[in-house]
Amino acid sequence: MQPYSVRGVSDQIVLGSACQAPPGTAAVAGGCHHTVHAAAEILAAGGNATDAAVAGMMAAAMAEPVLTSPGGGGFLMHAPLNEEPRYLDFFVNTPGLGASGSPAPMTAVPIIFGTTDDPQAEQIFHAGWSSVAVPGALAGYIEAHQRWGRLPWAQVTQPAIDLAHNGLVLDAIQRDFLRLVADVLTLTPGSAQVYQEVLRTGRFANSQYADALEQCQRNVAAAYQDWVNLVAQEVRANGGILTAEDFAAYEVVQRAPSTASRNGHRLWVNPPPSFGGAIVLDALSEIPRWDGTSWDAVAEALLMATVRQRERDAHEEATEVATGTTHITVVDRDGLMVSCTTSNGSGSGTEVGGIQLNNMLGEEDLHPGGMHAFAPGVRMGSMMTPTLIERTDGTRVAFGTGGSERIRSAIVCVALQLLDQEVSLVDAINADRLHVTDTSIELEPGVNLASATGFAHHRIRNWPQRDLFFGGVHGISRAPDGSLEAVGDLRRGGTAAVVRFS
Repeated sequence: MQPYSVRGVSDQIVLGSACQAPPGTAAVAGGCHHTVHAAAEILAAGGNATDAAVAGMMAAAMAEPVLTSPGGGGFLMHAPLNEEPRYLDFFVNTPGLGASGSPAPMTAVPIIFGTTDDPQAEQIFHAGWSSVAVPGALAGYIEAHQRWGRLPWAQVTQPAIDLAHNGLVLDAIQRDFLRLVADVLTLTPGSAQVYQEVLRTGRFANSQYADALEQCQRNVAAAYQDWVNLVAQEVRANGGILTAEDFAAYEVVQRAPSTASRNGHRLWVNPPPSFGGAIVLDALSEIPRWDGTSWDAVAEALLMATVRQRERDAHEEATEVATGTTHITVVDRDGLMVSCTTSNGSGSGTEVGGIQLNNMLGEEDLHPGGMHAFAPGVRMGSMMTPTLIERTDGTRVAFGTGGSERIRSAIVCVALQLLDQEVSLVDAINADRLHVTDTSIELEPGVNLASATGFAHHRIRNWPQRDLFFGGVHGISRAPDGSLEAVGDLRRGGTAAVVRFS
């Protein structure tokens, strides 16, 4: 494997789609080489896995701009060597505390998906200022760094600032995402100004984002407060319901994981109020020891686990979000594993300080009672579930994925490969997957159902090749002797990096 240069990388950092490394090294796996390199830079400078994950996600707002932003939300799993993981929940809250009057209507934006089988599939996205939920990502990055970071905050944010000032050329997959939601990103004048060049040429610079982060470097608490005040002011002035009271009430929450055992191995996932981890554990509990070919049981377990979760959500009047996401996993030379999944929804077409705000309120199918028909101040649910497995030999595997509602299926498919087939991480991630909905079963080329009788009312679609539709699982395996395997999922342009120390 040859070193891959992003911005003058030394031979201390080696990038590729999959990397192996001896004890005493560190590693990163994520959705884009710019994101991964930003995290690797921090590791090379002496940062720990928390520093690197935060740096990578701040940089991903430039490198993966449709999928994540400090104006969205997410989850971070923190797993020190030989300890149980903890989760930081910094997902979005429903807004409206102290608000009066009715919100302005959201803007319906039709998005055309072009695929080989269905070139004119259409989905209506709802965007605009009134689609914005209380963002938690920036607060989460700050909290994670304050709790567990090692390097100064100014150093951790510098890679993202450099990308924002100097600009970068988006890779082909990110440009495809960008073109898909171009009508959302140009919905308001401010957002159109930020994204007009990258939509035209593929080159993305964002001086406003750089300025906002430089203010955070000087005084993070003051800069954060200035930004949230401005967000609340702009949203309210333009017909949304996000208020200063919403930000004052918002909290980043540390949670204990949900956990299970399978074949002697241990598994930890994101706990409630999010529901992705619950679906994963429920599905795995219903699948007999898997032989690698019996996909019918996998499909049925995923379907029924999802149905049961939705019934629980309806009973508890929970709110859910299932939109675009990205993921990064990091392990440092001390064995600390950090795995972080974030989302900006589909983007709201609004920005403040060069930061695109989420449209988490704009998912019509997730709000059957009608848009804005929910109580304010409630943590919304999510499919996102950064995951940790500890095998019986002491090997730890941290991974996660973007992919909207397909997250549950991707995590279960990879977990079965690791827990039952006991294959390597690269083989688990490169193996074929399926995804099940209420109406369809989607199959990658190597997946076959022995019988379709249990899915008589489902459309069964055989995909001609592996596709980003099935998620982007980026993960790292660490053996007891400290040797590493880092893998980026090629379905979503995944990249891995190894950081060497002299």
